[in-house]
Amino acid sequence: MKLFWKVFFTLILTLLVTFAAASWLSQKWLEENKIVEARMQALSNLGETAVALYQQGGEVHFQRWLKHAMRKHHFHAALLDQKGHNVLPYRLMPELRRLAKKVKSQKQMIHTLRPPVLLIATPFVINHTDYYWLASTHLAPHQMDNGRQGMLLIRLSITLLALIMISWWLTRMFTRPIRLLQGSTEQLGQGKLSIRSAPELAKRKDELGDLSHSFDRMAERLESLIHSHQQLLRDISHELRSPLARLQVALELARNEAGEKEGSELDRIDKEARQLNTLIGEVLTLARFEQGSVQENISIITLNELLSQIANDAAFEAESMGKKVNYHPHPACQIKADQRWITRALDNIVRNAIRHTKRASSVDISLTIQAQQIIVRIRDHGDGVEISALPHLFEPFFRVSDARERHAQQDSGYGLGLAIAQRAVEQHGGHIQARNHPEGGLEVSIYLHLYNTKETI
Repeated sequence: MKLFWKVFFTLILTLLVTFAAASWLSQKWLEENKIVEARMQALSNLGETAVALYQQGGEVHFQRWLKHAMRKHHFHAALLDQKGHNVLPYRLMPELRRLAKKVKSQKQMIHTLRPPVLLIATPFVINHTDYYWLASTHLAPHQMDNGRQGMLLIRLSITLLALIMISWWLTRMFTRPIRLLQGSTEQLGQGKLSIRSAPELAKRKDELGDLSHSFDRMAERLESLIHSHQQLLRDISHELRSPLARLQVALELARNEAGEKEGSELDRIDKEARQLNTLIGEVLTLARFEQGSVQENISIITLNELLSQIANDAAFEAESMGKKVNYHPHPACQIKADQRWITRALDNIVRNAIRHTKRASSVDISLTIQAQQIIVRIRDHGDGVEISALPHLFEPFFRVSDARERHAQQDSGYGLGLAIAQRAVEQHGGHIQARNHPEGGLEVSIYLHLYNTKETI
């Protein structure tokens, strides 16, 4: 059934139930009100009889009749003269005293219902003399009217209950499927291409079910396209390896035959061939990370020593370009990782920083520990990166141009170094972030889990 009809019939059913309940309560209130009205009229008639008996028979006759009537009709009453004094020598109940003041001032019948007590006050004028009849009685549970406020409260409660039920039903109908689909969408956005919508969504026969099927088809198409893209890169890289190897062999043969005559041209060809070979290797490495086929050799690594070694090697390279690498020793800390890949990740980031820091400036490497997390920060002193480009720095083949590239003293790479670094860090359960440092330059932060000696490899 379509969502429109589900919502439509749910609302109609809710309105019918609410209307039926309200009608039943109104009918019940009317019936109870009739009972109360009849009881009030009976008490008022007794008051008329009481006044007549008092005028004709006097106090004694009236008192005898009143005792008999109160036992028979189960009520309490009093008759006041025109001054408001009880014609019998006893004090009135507090409720009747308050009611007497009102009836003397208003000169009309007054009733008060305080479940289960009903009180009435009726004025009478006999032979130009004012009398006030006060009476109170207890109503039986089946006769007791809860009053207009009580009835209004019941109606509001029923309406609120109906609204809560329909809200719960509509919430269950809409928000839960949407949350499930949102979760699948977020996972797909995080790169989990095999994710599909929840089975309970696919079974639905409404628009949300159709949306679920559309999402699954989209996810399948994306997975197919990205896998085809990765497969194409891998296949092209493998296919290029063979002619590239033959090119290098032919280059050596040509060098032997030419001697020093064409040496500079052949050296240029050799340099380009080596760069092409490096690029192919990086593409294959990235493809292995994307497919989860990277072989790992996990061991315990002392990270501060590894960073010191990387910094020393990078400082030798940076010195030839008039730059420095600053790294100060830190307390020993260990991580559980594959030394080859974690070294590759850190080295890629450090070399990227060296390329882009300004001449006569430095690359700063720091290591801090927060709780169970190690944070390695690598900062250059270049021109930073545009804010819009920061989210794309770790994407394959993404390269920042303009001001940042002007300070690169060598080839600025293929846009794969940072992408491989990110995959290697994430492979070890960490994550990597880049930001423009407040004092200038780009700062890349690597977050890794601190190894606890109680853990097992």
